[in-house]
Amino acid sequence: MIVRIRKGNTDPCEVRIPSSKSLSHRMLIVSALAEGRSVLKNVVRNEDTKATIEALRLLGAEIRETEEEIEVEGIHDFSAYDGSVIDCKESGSTLRFLIPLFAHTGRTCHFTGKGKLLERPMCVYETLFPLFERKKEKLIVQGDLKSGTYEIDGSISSQFVSGLLFLLPLLDGDSRIHLKEPVESLSYIDLTIDVLHMAEIEVRREGNQIFVKGNQVYQPIVSEVSGDDSQAAFFCAFATLAQKEVHIHNMRHDSAQGDRVMLSLMQKSGAVVSEVEDGYKICASEANAIEADLRDCPDLGPVLFALATQLNGTSHFTHTRRLRMKESDRIASMKEELDKLGCEMEYDEDSVAIRGKTEIRKEVLLDGHNDHRIVMALSVLALSSENGCTIRGAEAVNKSYPEFFEDLKKTGCTVEFTEEEKRDD
Repeated sequence: MIVRIRKGNTDPCEVRIPSSKSLSHRMLIVSALAEGRSVLKNVVRNEDTKATIEALRLLGAEIRETEEEIEVEGIHDFSAYDGSVIDCKESGSTLRFLIPLFAHTGRTCHFTGKGKLLERPMCVYETLFPLFERKKEKLIVQGDLKSGTYEIDGSISSQFVSGLLFLLPLLDGDSRIHLKEPVESLSYIDLTIDVLHMAEIEVRREGNQIFVKGNQVYQPIVSEVSGDDSQAAFFCAFATLAQKEVHIHNMRHDSAQGDRVMLSLMQKSGAVVSEVEDGYKICASEANAIEADLRDCPDLGPVLFALATQLNGTSHFTHTRRLRMKESDRIASMKEELDKLGCEMEYDEDSVAIRGKTEIRKEVLLDGHNDHRIVMALSVLALSSENGCTIRGAEAVNKSYPEFFEDLKKTGCTVEFTEEEKRDD
């Protein structure tokens, strides 16, 4: 699918962002592990969370979905898993969170996925399981883990740590996780711990040490999933790129999500950010270059790169290495597309520099690289151009934010779709 996006009027606008994907995954999992019935409201429905729901059903959780809420009856017996293939689609969270739980069944587990999912680093789990075999179209894992001390390389992905944290409370005996420096995305580990606390699981982090009591019982939860700060980031940047006042709703003022840092980065760039009921109001002003450390918020990379092209001066981003290990190589993908627009982006192994402000005049066909965050970043960048932009592969947004283009329309932008012609490549 090809989408063409052009700026609309300059009137103030409002948008309600979807619920948090990160929280939805975690709350679904702890609900499935609880003894009893949990009720979750506002769970985000996208390809990633659908993959987690179907996988939890294979483990034996009874999950009933309505438009308003999801009811989860927890797993009574891990032996209910019959060895069926677990399709994680393109969700790294589904795959890495659930490998330890499926291995706990005692069966040999076969995982499949789409896109580059099975190519993502898995070295942490490769050292933990007696059988961990990569094949072209599947991943084979076998071996129930035991309680004890785990030394985990913290520089690869926090998702491995979260995967262990879901399992360890169920095992006989206490456990400790030692995170070896450097530790990436620590805020996501804390988010997992917060959700475990909701299910009355005793776990605490002291610096790079995480302590987990064994022989625990997950308790059912009744909760509402709050808004997704990583998706809100696109509309934060929107305010500057479209030069509009935007009210972003369904955001918590006390959010523990790491991507909440986007609000402070917007302030550093010169935007005026103020709290309103149920969210924030962001007003664009003279926008200046920023410096940002992406160690704990790598998902913000694409939208920050897009924003930086329209800031005065050169913006610098550090700890960008992990952006290469996502749905696409997000550094190479953004470099390729920004080059087409005449923007100046330079990078090395672990940093990116972008020189602004670039006037985008020409309309070219951009490529979304089958990556939802690349598509959305380019879409909001299109609003800084008088002629707009055309982006190929728009359907990639279904992975995390299926309503993205509808929400963009509500801001007054013009959004038009055409079918994509089949390519020989």
